[in-house]
Amino acid sequence: MSGTFSFGNNDNSNDCDGWRDKLVGKVVLNDDEVTTLKTDECVRRKELPKPNRVLSPNSLMTMDYRPDRLNIHIDHTMRVTGVNYG
Repeated sequence: MSGTFSFGNNDNSNDCDGWRDKLVGKVVLNDDEVTTLKTDECVRRKELPKPNRVLSPNSLMTMDYRPDRLNIHIDHTMRVTGVNYG
């Protein structure tokens, strides 16, 4: 599965506390962005858990590990391809 990573053997890290099911396949939108997408096809940035970071393909990121931060991996169309904590 592209864009997904797992650290440790904790079952919550694999599921990301349910965020994987909630986000994968949805399009990430800015809070005020106008869209024709249905509610179940997108997620607004304000709805994402804090702390988080949205990572596009080949984006630069710090390598500091923060177990409470949800990393949201997106493709070039802003569609979520995977999530992990770190």
